[in-house]
Amino acid sequence: MLQDKISKSLREHTAVLEETFLMQANEMVTFAGQVAEVFNRGGRLLVLGSGSLGSIANLVANLFRYRLNIERPALPALSLCQDLPLATSLAREGRIGTYFSQQLQLIASEGDVVLAFGDVSHNEALLEGLAEARDRGCVTAALLPEKEAIHGDGPHYLFRLSTDAIGRAAETGLFLGHLLCELVEGELFGI
Repeated sequence: MLQDKISKSLREHTAVLEETFLMQANEMVTFAGQVAEVFNRGGRLLVLGSGSLGSIANLVANLFRYRLNIERPALPALSLCQDLPLATSLAREGRIGTYFSQQLQLIASEGDVVLAFGDVSHNEALLEGLAEARDRGCVTAALLPEKEAIHGDGPHYLFRLSTDAIGRAAETGLFLGHLLCELVEGELFGI
């Protein structure tokens, strides 16, 4: 019985990763190359995350700042999921949808990369942040649920989640972060 649950869980995990990344492998490689190019030009990676994927955004930024597989210099990455006083102030005033866009107005520069992780529910703050980043001349990428409607131009790189399960979304976000870091390390440091 428990073996069956484990097998089922592994099959679901593998299926979500394959559906998300094998179908979009070329786009992922192109995006990783662009992130490496931005780092070479002195730009930064700014990471956003909604719901439980806020923790994934923090972890992904840390993978770039510290390291994933090799000893290397820190890469300029920052998660924008840390400002609890701002979040509570905006929520109190009914303006939580501006959480990421307000931060990006202060720190994002043309040529930076903004990577957003959306969980399985709609997130106005994430979409507004992506729009702000694009308006500022940033390269934008997002992992979003298939059902999430994109208005306007949307991100430059869009990876669609093929699951409604929060746990699978978190696993997929973490995999995207690891894969992106591996590809960027390979591009920058020849591994």
